[in-house]
Amino acid sequence: MEARISLADVRQQVVAEIETFVVPTPRPDQLGESLPTEWFSQQLDEMRAALIEPYLAEIDGDGRFPGGISKPVPRRVIIVAEDDDIFLAYDPDPDGDFALIFKSASGFGLSPIRGEAVDCFMSR
Repeated sequence: MEARISLADVRQQVVAEIETFVVPTPRPDQLGESLPTEWFSQQLDEMRAALIEPYLAEIDGDGRFPGGISKPVPRRVIIVAEDDDIFLAYDPDPDGDFALIFKSASGFGLSPIRGEAVDCFMSR
């Protein structure tokens, strides 16, 4: 049985993720320089500004399976943030996680970028 989540619950989850986000600590095995704390603060501010009143949208396909492995199946997601032609959406199926959606001339497509709301938004 599919669990149902309300638009308000999704928005509350996103706001809670923003407010409780902790800048990751550098790992000894990481490559390159760590991003400065200011970058994360700026990204969180941009995310707050991009939040919208959540709404349901139907999109084509599933970007986790590039290359035409299977025919795109329309799916319903909850859009929670808009940043130009990139949207942050809650995808209730199959894992109940967040994903980036890209808008193009041909429509909307679900990207393979998935996970927590803040992490997805910062990867745009």
